[in-house]
Amino acid sequence: MNTVQKMKAALAGEITVRTWWGCPGLTGDAFRFWFLDCLMTKINRQDSRRWRRLTPDFQISLRRDARRLDDLQHRIIHRQFETDIFIRRFGHLLTTN
Repeated sequence: MNTVQKMKAALAGEITVRTWWGCPGLTGDAFRFWFLDCLMTKINRQDSRRWRRLTPDFQISLRRDARRLDDLQHRIIHRQFETDIFIRRFGHLLTTN
């Protein structure tokens, strides 16, 4: 059951959804109220911080790492990635010699 199916089932009252630790479970209108409250809080926060992963430099590094990963599939040797995302997920594919 994916997220959309779970939300539909919870709104129909078929299942209960635990939304936080210690929650007894929400169904129907209680779940809808909780979800809309969280959504409105997120929208109205108006967070103006510059997120690190949205900076142009980080996006350029992601693109270079994606190109390196594509090169690895064509047997071109690379020894490092620039971003922590690629290091964590694909670091095992890098050449160590």
